[in-house]
Amino acid sequence: MISLRELAEKIKGEKSVALFCHVRPDGDTIGSALGLKLALEILGIKADVFCDDPIPSRFSFLNAVSQIKKDFSGEYDALIAIDCADIQRLNNFSEKFLSHKNTYTIDHHVSNTRFSKINYVFDNASNCENVFELINELGVEINEEIANVLALGIITDTGNFKHKNVTNETFLRMSKLVQKGADLNAIIFHMFSAQTKERAKLFGKVMQKIRYFFDGRFAVATVKLSDFSDCGAKQDETEGFIDFVMGIIGVEVGACVMEIAPNKFKISFRSKSADVNAVARTFGGGGHTLASGCQIHGDYEDVIDKIQFAVSREIPD
Repeated sequence: MISLRELAEKIKGEKSVALFCHVRPDGDTIGSALGLKLALEILGIKADVFCDDPIPSRFSFLNAVSQIKKDFSGEYDALIAIDCADIQRLNNFSEKFLSHKNTYTIDHHVSNTRFSKINYVFDNASNCENVFELINELGVEINEEIANVLALGIITDTGNFKHKNVTNETFLRMSKLVQKGADLNAIIFHMFSAQTKERAKLFGKVMQKIRYFFDGRFAVATVKLSDFSDCGAKQDETEGFIDFVMGIIGVEVGACVMEIAPNKFKISFRSKSADVNAVARTFGGGGHTLASGCQIHGDYEDVIDKIQFAVSREIPD
C-alpha cells in the first residue's frame, strides 16, 4: 500500500480532482470528501464532490454540505473514491470511475477491494481520521470549516465515541479539531438528538417489534416499506436505530433490516465481539469486524433465516 507521504505528494501534483461519496451517504463519507476538497482548494487545486444519492437533510446545518453535486460532468486529472469499500458503492459513477486512467481510494474498511489504481486503506475508527492525517501531510492548516466536517465524520462513525475501535488517537485528533473551531455541541445535537415527529413515530413502531434469537444474543430490528408510509418518515431517518438495539442487555450482535424496495433489504450489522464483516461478506457486503452491511433480495422471512444462519457461525457460544 502507498504510504501517507507518497499519497500526499501524488495528490499535490494533481491540478483538478473529483471526489466521490458513497451512495446512502453518511457523516464519514460526507466529512471525508468535503474536508479533503476544502484542503485541496487551499492548495489551489480544483476540487468537486459528487454523490449519486441525495444528501440527507440532517446534514444541511453545515454550509459546506451544499457544495456536494449530484451530476458528474467535466474533465478531472484524478478521481478519488472516499470511504468506499468497493466500486459498487459509487453506483452510477462506477463505470466512469473505472475507465479513468488516474484513480485513488482513501478508505478505512478492512473489506476494501483495492479497486483504484492507487489505494490508501488504513483501519482507523473513521475515514475522517485518515483525511485528517492526509491534510496535515499536505501541509494545509485546518480551519474552522474543515474542522467541522472532519468532526462530523469522526462523531458519526464512532457512534459518538461508543464503538470499540475508538482509540486514544481518535480523541487526540478530535481535540485538535475542537481547537480549530469544531462545534461538537451542534454536531452531536443534529446527529443524535434532533428528529422529526415522523422519525420518532417510526422509531417507536420499529422498536416494539424487535425479534430475538439465540437466547437474546442476536436481535433484529426491521423497517418495512409500509412502516415508512404509515409514519410519513423517510428512509434516511433510520440512523441510530441499530445503536439502540446494541444497547439492549444481553445482545451480542444486532441487525437493522430495512426494506428499500419490494423484497430488497439493506442490512446493517453491529457486534460486540463477533466478526460481522464475515457475516456481511456471505451476502456480498462488508465493512468492519464489528460493523458491516449488505443487501439481500428475497422474501422477508427467507432473509431473516439467511442472516440468522450466517450470524450463528460467528456469534460466541
